[in-house]
Amino acid sequence: PGVQEAFAKHCGDGTRVLNLLPVGQSSGYGTGTDINAGADLEERKAIFGLIGDIYITLEGSVGVGRVATAAHKRGAAVLPVLRTGLASTGMYGFPSKALKKPAFLTDQQWSPLTDENARVEDAANGVLAYVSHLTPPAAAAQHLRNELESRER
Repeated sequence: PGVQEAFAKHCGDGTRVLNLLPVGQSSGYGTGTDINAGADLEERKAIFGLIGDIYITLEGSVGVGRVATAAHKRGAAVLPVLRTGLASTGMYGFPSKALKKPAFLTDQQWSPLTDENARVEDAANGVLAYVSHLTPPAAAAQHLRNELESRER
């Protein structure tokens, strides 16, 4: 499976996984909910850069650079795993400010994201520290929005 499918299949029971695809396509992942947006892959990529709160990039090419730039410009959190290369190291127009160590990460958490010789487990812990720092308020706010919407129905 590709990176997206592997990621989707390892996100708990999949009830909170949303797979964004061009109109008329399905992921075939067997987990999560497929959402169609955009007439083709280019439109879908443009939309993808406008909707997320947190973006974690691994490698990537021009498309990843464009999505990261769009997301970063509107204030979304963008974490490149620099050790993976390509767009995630600043190529393809990736936003240079996103390549800097976030102030809330320790050197121990950041270093494995930049060092290809570091243990993968340590890099994963760095990503977890990043996401954990950003999600408690966002998760609480989303839960509150969902609760209010369900009451309005």
